[in-house]
Amino acid sequence: MGRPSAAAPRPRLTRDDVLDAQAVAELLHMPPSTVLDLARRAVIPGHKLGRRWIFLHDELEAGLRDAPSPIGPQTHHQPPAREAAGPPRRRSKRYPEAVPSRDQTAQTSLFS
Repeated sequence: MGRPSAAAPRPRLTRDDVLDAQAVAELLHMPPSTVLDLARRAVIPGHKLGRRWIFLHDELEAGLRDAPSPIGPQTHHQPPAREAAGPPRRRSKRYPEAVPSRDQTAQTSLFS
């Protein structure tokens, strides 16, 4: 006896419907490592089968269509202005006293 046909039959997947990470990378113009990272973090829809990741074309298309658009009101964060004294000096972890602080360099002079 067979299965009851109460539910609508699911369409069969073809080779064109199933993509690997390399194919998705070419489609999205990014490295395959980035595609795999995005899939692990569930940013793009993917399915892990054993050690491989597969991606369904329809799910990718729907996910990309539903993704928020980067176009729109964007706020550009301005980094704080640097002091006029220049970049900060690096201090030695082993010999912190070897590099004088700015306060010390302002007080000392070669000709004092």
